[in-house]
Amino acid sequence: MLDISGLEAVPILVGVGVCAGIIEASAGGSGLIVVPILLMLGLSPASAMATSKLQYTFGALTSIVRFHQANLVKWKSIAPMMVAAALAGTAGAFALIYTNPKILGAIIPLLLAGAALYFIFSPRISDVTSAARLSRTAFVLGPVVLIGFYDGFFGVGSASFYVLAMVWGLGFSARNATATTKVVDFINSTAALIVLAIHHEVLWLPGALLGLGQIGGAWIGAGLVIRRGAKFVRPVLVIVSLGLSLKLLFDYRDVFLAVLP
Repeated sequence: MLDISGLEAVPILVGVGVCAGIIEASAGGSGLIVVPILLMLGLSPASAMATSKLQYTFGALTSIVRFHQANLVKWKSIAPMMVAAALAGTAGAFALIYTNPKILGAIIPLLLAGAALYFIFSPRISDVTSAARLSRTAFVLGPVVLIGFYDGFFGVGSASFYVLAMVWGLGFSARNATATTKVVDFINSTAALIVLAIHHEVLWLPGALLGLGQIGGAWIGAGLVIRRGAKFVRPVLVIVSLGLSLKLLFDYRDVFLAVLP
């Protein structure tokens, strides 16, 4: 097993972070890469997810800066989403901490596989703004609270869930939904990260190395979204999901079997 604190792990963690940053900025789902690799390197389920949240914040913040510069983030209109996301993410993190580690270890591979399958079969998103199906209040109290709690507890795929919810519920284009998602999901993850850090679940050095890679990858991915929009987002969702779902089924089945009675 690779020593995650050793020098030999540095290029691996940074490289994984770059790939994760490109994917997260464009389509979401970087946890499908990061969490299984951290589990493979020997981290506990809670520490793997906590450390993944740390590296995600690097890339998300980089993407937010890029989207803000492109005037795609409407800060005043999304403030209620940010508040709800913070509260829901905090609740999800507490649920993660107090879940039996053995049960947590058994369900993580299933949650990962479910997220991968979602990416494969999720509806097509468009760069065209459409009519909203939900009011802003209903959206905050419904999708934001539910996805926010999920993000605090597990988080893999939460950004993609937000994008789809915003396109369907609020009528956002792919570009605007992706930009808004970065802000709301960043608030989710940061709130959960604070809770997990207080409970000593975060491995700071591996998370920082992954985060350094995330910065470069997120900058590249955000630029691709701005220039190409849904034409780029959808293929990344499908390609990444197909490859990683196969990996989850065959490469990481030992993680699931190891925690069974």
